[in-house]
Amino acid sequence: MSKLLRHIDYTSVMHPDDKSTVDWLNSLKVPYTTNWEFLRAIARNPTEHKIKEWYDICKAGLKYYTFQDFLKATTSKYQEAYNEVENQGEGINITSDSLPNMQNQLVEACRILNISKIPAYSTDWEYGPYHFSNGETHRRIVMMSGSADLFTNEEMQFVIAHELGHMVCGHKPYHMLVHTFYMPFINDGAFKAWASIIKLPLLEWYRKSDYTADRVGLLCCQNINVALSVMIKKAGLPKSCYDQINIPAFIQQARDFHENYTGVADKIVKAISIRSAEFPWLVNRASKLLEWYESGEYEQIVNASK
Repeated sequence: MSKLLRHIDYTSVMHPDDKSTVDWLNSLKVPYTTNWEFLRAIARNPTEHKIKEWYDICKAGLKYYTFQDFLKATTSKYQEAYNEVENQGEGINITSDSLPNMQNQLVEACRILNISKIPAYSTDWEYGPYHFSNGETHRRIVMMSGSADLFTNEEMQFVIAHELGHMVCGHKPYHMLVHTFYMPFINDGAFKAWASIIKLPLLEWYRKSDYTADRVGLLCCQNINVALSVMIKKAGLPKSCYDQINIPAFIQQARDFHENYTGVADKIVKAISIRSAEFPWLVNRASKLLEWYESGEYEQIVNASK
C-alpha cells in the first residue's frame, strides 16, 4: 500500500526544464485598458488627439493580467467549453454509481497525493493505452477504453496520477493553449501567424512537462517497476507478450539511449528527432524517470511524508 504524501510541495517535484518554463510563463503580464470610452472616441474621430495624448490617456487606464489569468479568460475558457461538450457527447461519465471501481482508483490516487479537489472522470473509445486531461476551472481526466483493459490496477494508479500531476503543477492553461492550435474552427490568419511563432517552443516544453507528470505518477504508485511497465506497454508491447515484460532489459535500453549517440552528428539527429515528436519517446521518458528515482529525490519526498 502506498504511503500518504501529506506534506508534498509539487514545485520541488517538477523537472528543472519544466519548472523554469512554467515559472517564466507565470511571470508574464498581459496589458489591457479600462478606458473604453476614450478608445471609442478615437474610433469615431481618430484625428482629434495627437499620438502622445492617446498614449498618455491609454497608459493611465492600463491594467495587467497575469498570462495565466489571461489564458483562463480566453483560450482556456473556450477550450474547456469545447472539451466538455465533446466529452459529454462521446464518453461515459465515471462516477461511484456508473463505474465504481474506476472511480475508486481516482479517489485513492487523490488521497495518496493529498489532492482535495477530485476532477471529473470519463471514458472515450480508443483501444490503446492512451489517456489525457483537460480543463483548469473544470478539470477532467479522460481514460481511453484500452487503458482500462490493458493496465493493471497498480499501473492505472500511475496513469491517473500522471494526469493529476499535470493539474497540480500548473500545466493545464498552457497545455490548452497548445491544444488551441489544433482546434478545427481556428481559421483566423492573424492567429495562425502568431501561433506559428510560439508553437515550436511551447511544444518543446509540452513534452518536458511529461517528465514532471511521470514523477507524480511514481510518487503515487511508489513502485518504479510499475511505472516502467506502463511505459513498456505504451511503447508498443503486444498484449500477447504482457506475461513476458522484461523490466531489466528495458532499463538497460533506457540507459543505452541516454549514453549512446555521443558524436556531434548523432546528438544533432537525436535532438531534432525528439523535438519533432508530438510526445516524449517512451524510452527517453523512462531514462529521465530513472535518473530522478536514482538521484535520491524520490526517496526523500516519500520518507518526508512518514
